[in-house]
Order: sequence, then C-alpha cells, then structure tokens
Amino acid sequence: MGGVRTDGQRSGPNGLAATVFTLITILSLSSPAFCTTVRRMGLAEMVQASESIVLGRVAASRTYWQGKQIYTEVTLAVTRSLKGAGVRTLTFVQLGGRVDQPVPLEMTVPGAPIHRVGDEAYFFLQPGRPGERIIVGLFRGHVPLRRDEGGEYVLFDGSRKGPAGFEEEIRRQMAGQKQESGGDAR
Repeated sequence: MGGVRTDGQRSGPNGLAATVFTLITILSLSSPAFCTTVRRMGLAEMVQASESIVLGRVAASRTYWQGKQIYTEVTLAVTRSLKGAGVRTLTFVQLGGRVDQPVPLEMTVPGAPIHRVGDEAYFFLQPGRPGERIIVGLFRGHVPLRRDEGGEYVLFDGSRKGPAGFEEEIRRQMAGQKQESGGDAR
C-alpha cells in the first residue's frame, strides 16, 4: 500500500494521484500563450521580398473589424518610390489597432509598428491577401526617418545612416538582384 518512505516522500497510489491531480490543475488553470516570431531579415532579403519600397508620410489610418480580428489600414503620401510603381499614395494593412464600436477594444501585435498621421518612414511592402499590401518582416520593413541637430537619419541594423546613403544601399541591393537574376553567360 501507500506508505511513507524514509526520505519523507509519499509513495504508492496516493502519491501518484496527488502528482496527477497537481499537473491537471496546473494545466487547466493556465491560459494559452501567444507569441510572434520574426525571422531577422537583412537588407538584401527585405529588398528582394518587397514589391514596393517607398519613403512616405502617414496621411491617414483607419481601423476596422474583419471577422473576429481588428485591422488598421494605413494610407501613405509617397515622397519617393525606390521600388515598384511610382505612385503618389499607397495603402497597406496591418493586423491590430483600436476600434470604438460596438465597444472600445484594442488588439496589439507584439513588435508591430504604430503608425501616426504625420510620421515619415521608409516602408518595405509585399503582397498580402488579394488586393492588399503588408509590411515586410513586421517591424523590420518600417524604418522611421528621424531628425536631430545632426540632420535627418535612419537607424538600421544598429547603424545611423543618412537618407541618401540608405537609399543608395537599397539601390545597390536592387542592382545586385537584377544582375543575379539576369544570368551571366560564362
């Protein structure tokens, strides 16, 4: 039968039952955990994955329900197109946002950028669902344009770069991709 061992621990069926009961209780009280995993992409991978790369200013955003999820639609006033069609405005969607109807509710995605009207950034965009664009690599494809006493700059992979230098790196990556895909007949 179940008795007490010399080390003070219970043994037998009562000890096993207590262990099983404890495990079931812990598992039933825990809630599911959700996480977002983003594979770190280098500039070359981001450029290759992008259908459009633009420098733009957030002109408008709206949030809406689609099924059981909240989405934010962001409209950009394009300052400069580096890849893709040269357009004056561009729209993309992102999972998450805040709605007020039928009740105030906010849905956030860890690591996803927040877009405020007036913010200026480089946006690396790829096709999403039919007719929609999304940011490449969640936050990686949103590179804010910053300003300080030294002028305009971006922070990318831990380095401070001027807009002209960052754009030149993007163009070099695009030129390298064209050379690779063009094939070298040697």
